[in-house]
Amino acid sequence: MPSNTDNPRPFVDTSIARHIVSRLLLTHHERGIVVISGPWGIGKTTAIEAFSSTMGDVVVVKVEPGGSKAGASTISVLQQVTKALCDRFDDVERMANQRSVYALKDCINRNLSTWGPYQDQLAGWNGELPPFTIIFDEAQYLSRDAIDYLRFWNDRDRTTTPFPIGLAFIGNPEFSLDRKRGADSVISGAVRSRALFVESLDYLHITETDLTLFVQSRGVTDAKAIARIVKHYTKDSNVADLRNADRLIPIMHRRANGGPVTAEIVESILG
Repeated sequence: MPSNTDNPRPFVDTSIARHIVSRLLLTHHERGIVVISGPWGIGKTTAIEAFSSTMGDVVVVKVEPGGSKAGASTISVLQQVTKALCDRFDDVERMANQRSVYALKDCINRNLSTWGPYQDQLAGWNGELPPFTIIFDEAQYLSRDAIDYLRFWNDRDRTTTPFPIGLAFIGNPEFSLDRKRGADSVISGAVRSRALFVESLDYLHITETDLTLFVQSRGVTDAKAIARIVKHYTKDSNVADLRNADRLIPIMHRRANGGPVTAEIVESILG
């Protein structure tokens, strides 16, 4: 495999990426709700980007932290959704700075109403609408109130949007705490009962094969070097953090000074 200088971060079809994409695909087609949590560096955002890049009717909102420990408020989330939809539909009225829930929701609904299939239905076409999904990345920053507000967009019989919307909430572990732990989760019972899946992923779901493919995709071809990196993330009491690997491997390439990354170079960095 050539050096990683042309494409330093190619997509790698890991076990976790395949799992997340399959859940997103089913949720999208069924206009459902999915909740997926997992630790940093396992490839959640990468999987979202790979999925959304192939889907015309998917909007991704990368949630920004709110100003309180409770998470981003409903208004803050609606502002972020408004901006994402305005970017998607190129709406001339950009109202993301509004502080009114009603004004923001009105702008969101107007944007959604410009969606081509919905316009066709308004013009008399009575076929079933194709699915439309909003994915919330970094969903751990959402407040419980915001998620409870958003869930009504998914209801087929009581939706507050022009048409029911599929919703995907994907974030870090604190986002979807197991109720058995005795901690309050931002995922309410009402959302759980509507979700097709509520799942927690872990570093253990990343296999040695996944790590090998990932290292190879970053331009490391020496078998002993690959084995040493994989061992670092599987047998040396280190978690299989792909983001961490994505930061260390370029250092190895720089240390190789244009040559192949060898096991000696890897050992000099990993120790």
